[in-house]
Amino acid sequence: MSASAIKAMTFPREGGCQCGAVRYAVTVEPTALYCCHCTNCQSQGGSAFAMSMLVPRSGFAFIKGEPKAFHFVADSGKRKIGWYCPECGGRLMHDTEGRDSVTVRAGTLDGAQDLAPVGHIWTRSAQAWMAFDETDLVYEKAPTDGYAALKAKWASQQSLVTE
Repeated sequence: MSASAIKAMTFPREGGCQCGAVRYAVTVEPTALYCCHCTNCQSQGGSAFAMSMLVPRSGFAFIKGEPKAFHFVADSGKRKIGWYCPECGGRLMHDTEGRDSVTVRAGTLDGAQDLAPVGHIWTRSAQAWMAFDETDLVYEKAPTDGYAALKAKWASQQSLVTE
């Protein structure tokens, strides 16, 4: 998808689960948007990958309802806490140990159809039929640069979009 075909995302913006029992707000510009193909994302979402949006901790808050926590160890070996709706079970975000941001399940964001990921991580676990765009950043595992290239490409994409 070309940058000119992508709508600009403005913040603050809200999101939530399927049933509406839990809502959240993203009050700052996210730093990256990518697709994760790890086995954890595949099993928790029942899909080939999850669309993940990095948001600085200070820019994310639950604003309605009480989410439940699920503790797990990711394919990377890092401990994570996944937050989900106790009513419909929709995963909303997760928090990874040692990271300065949280990872929002971007598909739960209001207006998610405007999003365009800039890359793919944990592609060694990707479905065999998955094809990647030649302009995407593609990582076999987690990026070793602290997500710097994904963040830079996201910032560049956001500066190119039209209102």
